[in-house]
Amino acid sequence: MTREDAQSAWEKIVDTGFSDYQKLTRDQRVWFNIEPLTTDGLWDHYMNSGADKNADTIEDLEYLNFTSIADQLGKFNKTYFSKGVPEGPDARQEQFDKFPEDQLEKDIEDMDYKFWNVCNDLENALLEHINKTGIGKC
Repeated sequence: MTREDAQSAWEKIVDTGFSDYQKLTRDQRVWFNIEPLTTDGLWDHYMNSGADKNADTIEDLEYLNFTSIADQLGKFNKTYFSKGVPEGPDARQEQFDKFPEDQLEKDIEDMDYKFWNVCNDLENALLEHINKTGIGKC
Protein backbone atom coordinates (compact mmCIF):
# COMPACT_ATOMS: atom_id res chain seq x y z
CA MET A 1 0.00 0.00 0.00
CA THR A 2 1.25 3.48 -0.84
CA ARG A 3 0.64 6.59 1.22
CA GLU A 4 -1.77 7.74 -1.47
CA ASP A 5 -3.76 4.52 -1.01
CA ALA A 6 -3.91 5.27 2.71
CA GLN A 7 -5.06 8.89 2.33
CA SER A 8 -8.56 8.38 3.76
CA ALA A 9 -7.12 6.53 6.78
CA TRP A 10 -4.62 9.36 7.24
CA GLU A 11 -7.39 11.95 7.18
CA LYS A 12 -9.27 10.07 9.92
CA ILE A 13 -6.11 9.88 12.03
CA VAL A 14 -5.54 13.62 11.60
CA ASP A 15 -9.12 14.37 12.62
CA THR A 16 -8.76 12.23 15.72
CA GLY A 17 -5.29 13.58 16.49
CA PHE A 18 -6.47 17.17 16.51
CA SER A 19 -9.82 16.58 18.20
CA ASP A 20 -8.85 13.97 20.82
CA TYR A 21 -5.16 13.04 20.65
CA GLN A 22 -5.47 10.54 23.49
CA LYS A 23 -7.79 8.36 21.37
CA LEU A 24 -5.02 7.60 18.88
CA THR A 25 -3.58 4.11 19.18
CA ARG A 26 0.19 3.87 19.60
CA ASP A 27 0.58 2.96 15.93
CA GLN A 28 -1.68 5.81 14.79
CA ARG A 29 0.20 8.25 17.00
CA VAL A 30 3.47 7.31 15.32
CA TRP A 31 1.96 8.15 11.94
CA PHE A 32 0.33 11.35 13.23
CA ASN A 33 3.60 12.66 14.70
CA ILE A 34 6.08 11.49 12.06
CA GLU A 35 4.23 12.21 8.80
CA PRO A 36 4.50 16.02 9.15
CA LEU A 37 8.25 15.73 9.70
CA THR A 38 8.68 13.89 6.43
CA THR A 39 6.88 16.58 4.46
CA ASP A 40 7.79 19.76 6.34
CA GLY A 41 11.04 19.09 8.22
CA LEU A 42 12.18 19.72 11.76
CA TRP A 43 12.02 23.51 11.77
CA ASP A 44 8.34 23.49 10.78
CA HIS A 45 7.80 21.02 13.62
CA TYR A 46 8.68 23.84 16.03
CA MET A 47 6.94 26.61 14.10
CA ASN A 48 3.63 24.72 13.87
CA SER A 49 1.61 22.60 16.26
CA GLY A 50 3.82 19.50 15.94
CA ALA A 51 6.13 20.53 18.76
CA ASP A 52 3.17 20.58 21.13
CA LYS A 53 3.73 16.79 21.09
CA ASN A 54 7.52 17.02 20.93
CA ALA A 55 8.22 14.42 23.64
CA ASP A 56 5.90 11.93 21.91
CA THR A 57 7.51 12.69 18.55
CA ILE A 58 10.95 11.94 19.98
CA GLU A 59 9.59 8.69 21.44
CA ASP A 60 7.99 7.81 18.10
CA LEU A 61 11.22 8.46 16.21
CA GLU A 62 13.01 6.11 18.60
CA TYR A 63 10.23 3.55 18.08
CA LEU A 64 11.01 3.61 14.34
CA ASN A 65 14.76 3.33 15.17
CA PHE A 66 15.58 6.90 14.13
CA THR A 67 17.49 7.82 17.26
CA SER A 68 19.73 10.16 15.27
CA ILE A 69 16.75 12.42 14.53
CA ALA A 70 15.37 11.99 18.05
CA ASP A 71 18.78 13.02 19.40
CA GLN A 72 18.80 16.09 17.13
CA LEU A 73 15.46 17.21 18.57
CA GLY A 74 16.67 16.52 22.09
CA LYS A 75 19.84 18.55 21.56
CA PHE A 76 17.88 21.41 20.00
CA ASN A 77 15.45 21.34 22.93
CA LYS A 78 18.27 21.51 25.48
CA THR A 79 19.73 24.53 23.72
CA TYR A 80 16.53 26.53 23.23
CA PHE A 81 14.03 25.13 25.74
CA SER A 82 15.89 24.41 28.97
CA LYS A 83 12.59 24.36 30.88
CA GLY A 84 10.79 22.16 28.35
CA VAL A 85 9.24 22.83 24.96
CA PRO A 86 6.47 25.40 25.47
CA GLU A 87 2.96 24.81 24.16
CA GLY A 88 2.09 26.75 21.02
CA PRO A 89 4.14 28.29 18.21
CA ASP A 90 3.95 31.80 19.70
CA ALA A 91 5.40 30.66 23.02
CA ARG A 92 8.21 28.86 21.20
CA GLN A 93 8.91 31.95 19.08
CA GLU A 94 9.16 34.05 22.24
CA GLN A 95 11.83 31.65 23.47
CA PHE A 96 13.69 31.74 20.15
CA ASP A 97 13.70 35.55 20.27
CA LYS A 98 15.91 35.38 23.38
CA PHE A 99 18.79 34.00 21.32
CA PRO A 100 21.03 35.68 18.73
CA GLU A 101 19.45 35.32 15.30
CA ASP A 102 22.66 34.10 13.65
CA GLN A 103 23.05 31.32 16.24
CA LEU A 104 19.46 30.17 15.73
CA GLU A 105 19.77 30.28 11.94
CA LYS A 106 22.98 28.22 12.01
CA ASP A 107 21.45 25.64 14.34
CA ILE A 108 18.32 25.40 12.16
CA GLU A 109 20.41 25.02 9.02
CA ASP A 110 22.57 22.30 10.61
CA MET A 111 19.54 20.48 11.99
CA ASP A 112 17.64 20.56 8.70
CA TYR A 113 20.68 19.53 6.67
CA LYS A 114 21.18 16.41 8.80
CA PHE A 115 17.46 15.66 8.78
CA TRP A 116 16.91 15.91 5.03
CA ASN A 117 19.85 13.54 4.47
CA VAL A 118 17.93 10.75 6.25
CA CYS A 119 14.36 11.82 5.49
CA ASN A 120 13.86 9.28 2.68
CA ASP A 121 14.83 6.50 5.06
CA LEU A 122 12.37 7.84 7.62
CA GLU A 123 9.61 7.99 5.00
CA ASN A 124 10.30 4.37 4.03
CA ALA A 125 10.26 3.26 7.67
CA LEU A 126 6.98 5.08 8.22
CA LEU A 127 5.40 3.44 5.17
CA GLU A 128 6.62 0.06 6.40
CA HIS A 129 5.05 0.83 9.80
CA ILE A 130 1.75 1.79 8.14
CA ASN A 131 1.69 -1.42 6.10
CA LYS A 132 2.91 -3.73 8.87
CA THR A 133 0.33 -2.48 11.37
CA GLY A 134 -2.54 -2.19 8.87
CA ILE A 135 -3.42 1.34 10.02
CA GLY A 136 -3.56 2.57 6.43
CA LYS A 137 -6.70 0.60 5.72
CA CYS A 138 -10.10 2.10 6.40
